[in-house]
Amino acid sequence: MVKNKFSFSSSLIISALIFLILFSVFLFFPQKIILADSFKRPFIKPADGEIIVGFRQEYLDIEKNVKRKHTGIDIAGNPGDIIFAAGNGMISYCGISPIGGLTVVIKHNDKIRSTYLNLNSVCVSPGDKVKQGEKIGTIGSFDDPSSGLCHLHFGIIYDEYYLDPEGVLGIDYSSISRFIVLKFSEGDYVIE
Repeated sequence: MVKNKFSFSSSLIISALIFLILFSVFLFFPQKIILADSFKRPFIKPADGEIIVGFRQEYLDIEKNVKRKHTGIDIAGNPGDIIFAAGNGMISYCGISPIGGLTVVIKHNDKIRSTYLNLNSVCVSPGDKVKQGEKIGTIGSFDDPSSGLCHLHFGIIYDEYYLDPEGVLGIDYSSISRFIVLKFSEGDYVIE
């Protein structure tokens, strides 16, 4: 009978020690957040407005009296609306572009850049590192001839070719392979 009490006491002590060890592990070593689960999109829409001019949509440049094909998308906005970095990267250019006024370009890697035109103000400088969702400026310029409305012109360039930003914004890492296949088709790259 004493042997059973001893055995029960030993089991209780061992169970208590195991509980304390496990409790200590969780207390002092909290679980790490897995970045891949929270980072679902390589690019996000840089402004909240509606897309008013689509990629490759033809428009008349009234000042130069020439038809052009749109190299990005125009996102409607109001003067002063905040523009966010669509993805992580480094600012490679801040300045005036002849067709889009105040402009910011973010280099995301050796081949991918995103462009932001028609800005009223910029709060970044060349060489700055930015994270996805970080403020880079505000809308406010009407320098882009593709639309008479206040808007952000947003473009994505892959290896010197313009991509359809709507297609790139639609990439969701939580539901597709982490490897994006770009296929050359009709003089341009498309996402498969």
